[in-house]
Amino acid sequence: MSTATATSMEREYEFFVTTDEPHQPEGSERGKIRRLVMRNFFETKLSGPATTSSKNNSASTVQSKQKLKSRFRLPKPGQEFSEQKAKPKAKTTERRGTKEEGERREKKSRSSRKLSGNSEIPEQCPQSRANSRRNSLEEVEVEGSEVLRSKPRLLLKINPNSHRFDPFDVLPIPGTPQLDMLFKLYKSGSRANSIAINVRNTWWSFISQDAGLLHATLATWALYGMLVRGISDLRVDKLRHKNAAIKEINTKIAGTTTGRISDELVGTVLTLASFENLLGAYDAAQLHIAALKRMVNARGGLFAFGHNDGLIRGMIWVDFHTAAAFHTPPGFPHIRLDPDTPPLPDALLEEAAVSSPTSLLQLSHSGIDCFNIFYRLHRLALAISSPWLRNVDRLTISNLLYETEHTLLSVPDYSRDFLDFDLDTEKEGEEDYEEGARAADGASVVESLLAAAQIFIYAALREVPSKAKIFSIFLERLRVALDRPEVDMLGVWGREKNVNTLLWVLVVATSIVDGLEARKWWITRLAEVTRELEIDDELDLERTLRRVAWTDIFFGDKLDGIWQEVAEHVHASRRAQIYTATSQDQDLSETIDSQLLGPASRHSIGYDRGRWKVNGWYV
Repeated sequence: MSTATATSMEREYEFFVTTDEPHQPEGSERGKIRRLVMRNFFETKLSGPATTSSKNNSASTVQSKQKLKSRFRLPKPGQEFSEQKAKPKAKTTERRGTKEEGERREKKSRSSRKLSGNSEIPEQCPQSRANSRRNSLEEVEVEGSEVLRSKPRLLLKINPNSHRFDPFDVLPIPGTPQLDMLFKLYKSGSRANSIAINVRNTWWSFISQDAGLLHATLATWALYGMLVRGISDLRVDKLRHKNAAIKEINTKIAGTTTGRISDELVGTVLTLASFENLLGAYDAAQLHIAALKRMVNARGGLFAFGHNDGLIRGMIWVDFHTAAAFHTPPGFPHIRLDPDTPPLPDALLEEAAVSSPTSLLQLSHSGIDCFNIFYRLHRLALAISSPWLRNVDRLTISNLLYETEHTLLSVPDYSRDFLDFDLDTEKEGEEDYEEGARAADGASVVESLLAAAQIFIYAALREVPSKAKIFSIFLERLRVALDRPEVDMLGVWGREKNVNTLLWVLVVATSIVDGLEARKWWITRLAEVTRELEIDDELDLERTLRRVAWTDIFFGDKLDGIWQEVAEHVHASRRAQIYTATSQDQDLSETIDSQLLGPASRHSIGYDRGRWKVNGWYV
């Protein structure tokens, strides 16, 4: 591909000369073509009313139209001359006819006029008849033009390409119907990155200028459509855009001679890592994140990207996602994001102070860390609730969410403290058994709180699709911490004085569990806790949850269904108990001697401590 420039008058033209086969230009070529076309358009538009030779010629041509004879007149706009098309044929036939045939027709017309009695009409010569036909034709033309002028003109006011997201093909990749579907998903999709990453709304202007970055983002949108909308047809688009993004990365790396790493290259690698995290392919995500960290170090650290707020937040959260999946500390150091961000409103802080989860300070293990996490989480949940969402700066919420997640991931992993204790079969004979049991119980409570907090952050605050792999990891981690062998869950949380927090943990987990069989264990445990706390209705349940972390955006459409399942489980358990007691009464005659039974009025029968009792005697 080569370019040449030429100057004509006051306008500069650039020509593209190629020897390849016809193809769709991409990248810089498309951008240069668009710039030249738009520049020429605006130059022509702003040139003013100056007339040119072509314009004068057009005006003279229009004026000369009225001077033409009827034989050569052009039809006016909207007028059809179906009769005139047949006239040349008739004239040709007359020329070919003989004079005798003409005289014969003339005599026949005379005789017909005489027979009809129209003798008063003067006989017209052929020339006068031709003039009359010409005059009548001109009258018809004038009447037709007046009718056309009186009718309203139909104008096309609908753009045929208005249904397309990119009707003018200004994006760096060609538009297709599949591309329009992905853009519709983007416009009506979730807010997974609206608070955490794209808080300044800079992501679209960043990705729309680079083909590789846009391909990686489209692959993520296709995966989102599969996870949330269940559109299985997007599987092909997901793989196609992912492969195109990888090719763009390889092309940029191979074409870099100065060793400079652009923001677009870093953003493409970042988006592919986020795609693999959402898909659950954490091994592939680790490769992208390792390359991303090398690029960041080569650029001088995270602050080298301070000019692009969406890019720096995206790198932080893709590292958070991987660290949460592997239960490891964050890979990037803690930084201050926008120190001048306005604080939370005073009225919100006053409302939050009334219902802060202060019971976490009584934990025997990592009580301060857990309180600091849930202190922020409590205010975050209140800030995104309907009454406060429009009154709190989105940047404030984003920065507070970053601080909360970084603090949560910085807490050490205590899972080995209770797993090793539970697997030790000879622990009861040791002298420090009681101390080890208390340490294991405290560690299990902390791990349960951290796993539930992660579920709440990713589901309620970030709105990550519930079918994402990360939630199955959190649920499994939470189930292991709660369902310990030979350990009473209610007893452990009761000794830690946080049974109300256990209720919040179970409700958060139940809200994202899918499937009847999978929800059965969580509903059963939830029913036990509600019975322990003497919660009788949904309103009492909501009051208890508000003292930990509550937002109507997340719990509003889920709490009613959860409470209905708990109530159905309680009723089913009571019916099972009644049925069991009735069955035991029916089998009484088979287990007790008939002489002891006798008439029912003479003997008192009861069931106490797992044994039958007749007249005060155990049998």
